Amino acid sequence: MCMEKVNDCLYVQRVKAGDIQAFGMIVAKYGKMVFTIVRKIVENREDAEDITQEVFIRVFKSLERFREESEFSTWLYRIAYNTTMSELRKKKLFLVSSDSNTLIDNNLFADEKDDEIEIKLQYLEKALKKLPPDEIFLVTLHYMDGQSIECISKITDLSVSNVKVKLHRIRRKLAVEIGKLMQNE
Repeated sequence: MCMEKVNDCLYVQRVKAGDIQAFGMIVAKYGKMVFTIVRKIVENREDAEDITQEVFIRVFKSLERFREESEFSTWLYRIAYNTTMSELRKKKLFLVSSDSNTLIDNNLFADEKDDEIEIKLQYLEKALKKLPPDEIFLVTLHYMDGQSIECISKITDLSVSNVKVKLHRIRRKLAVEIGKLMQNE
């Protein structure tokens, strides 16, 4: 068992035993990551902050139901995903992705020069804004947060093969959109 999982389990057990300050350790450890994921999906920083806060409220209220059968981070991502999607449906929030530089499929920019890559990254930024929330979430988890396909499968309740197919289709969609943007310039 890895040290990180031990620490997470220890914090969870301490919170369940009534140590509220241990929950602060959980928020300190995962707060930035949750905010980053939410912020990649919603346009407004204040909305992302509100949703992040709602995620941790839900985590706190649901902690008794966490069975420690999966990684705590996977469980937390699941709550973040469900909360964000729920808030998007409620408020019909607009989407944005503000840091596309970390979404680089090696095949997307094969044999490109540095200045050409920079231009394509700008197009990628525009293309990402056109994705629906669930696709932005998958892209964020896999490319920007480095989550494995298996972990994403658990978070989203999609099969491993479905996650792979969706990521492949998203990459193709982005490549087509970037091509259209380049033609229009």
